[in-house]
Amino acid sequence: MPFFSIIVPCYNRAAILPDTVAAILRQQQSDFELILVNDGSNDETAKIAEELAAIDSRIRVFHKENGERGAARNYGAQQALGQYLNFFDSDDEMYPNHLQVVQAFLNQHGSVEVVHTGYERLDGQNRLISEVCAFREDTNKVLLHDNPLACNTVFVRRDIALANPFVEDRRLSSAEDWELWLRLASQYQFHPVREKTFCLREHDGRSLNTIAPETVRVRDELFGQLVSQNSDFARRFPGKVGQFVADRYTFIALTLALSKQHRTETVRYLWKAVQQDTSVLWRRRFLASVKHWV
Repeated sequence: MPFFSIIVPCYNRAAILPDTVAAILRQQQSDFELILVNDGSNDETAKIAEELAAIDSRIRVFHKENGERGAARNYGAQQALGQYLNFFDSDDEMYPNHLQVVQAFLNQHGSVEVVHTGYERLDGQNRLISEVCAFREDTNKVLLHDNPLACNTVFVRRDIALANPFVEDRRLSSAEDWELWLRLASQYQFHPVREKTFCLREHDGRSLNTIAPETVRVRDELFGQLVSQNSDFARRFPGKVGQFVADRYTFIALTLALSKQHRTETVRYLWKAVQQDTSVLWRRRFLASVKHWV
């Protein structure tokens, strides 16, 4: 059985999938399987994935109806044979040390539940935008305020991953990974490996760069509800539920304020934020929302 299962959801990625797979296959640690999940593509992704699998026996291909990335990742996890699962996006580049540094950490620290590596963000001309390799706080606490963990960076022990699947509700799309990290952080410790193991390439087509204000409103309303219903979160982070939900409301408010088309709704979400946590009045996003509303 392979030690690692790398799960790559693919939707209409025919043009870039060969390069993504080639980078994965260059791993210094070779004890892995690569699971390509064709998520109902309508281009030649399925054909190309099968051709790649015919070249390297470590590649397995599965096809399913389109269900968004969370559903594709869950489907891949159910097929996985590895001890640790890594969900890798099809438009990013894995560096050769990605698996090796995690293997070394696990050899030293044992079979911990969740590990994450560092990475760098590059623009379309390969210029460095930022490096995400170390946090000032414990990763579990950082996740209360932001999600600096690209999906590619997290390795989850298979039994933990199967017991904690991604939410498959399409409304949560682009935040489904953060929601899962919070669920895991409510139960387990995230262990950092402070080495860069891949690059996340920023481009206009990335889902986080193309979200409409109404989509943000629906997504973050749902996100707040899920966290409010998470009893593990409330136990692990006492007093933080209201703060997290308030932050979701101010994010919605700022998105609406910047659009200059939803003045009444902006005020409503600012008020909802205050009702959840009065300290939100002094936080930067609340003040920015007011500034852009005026």
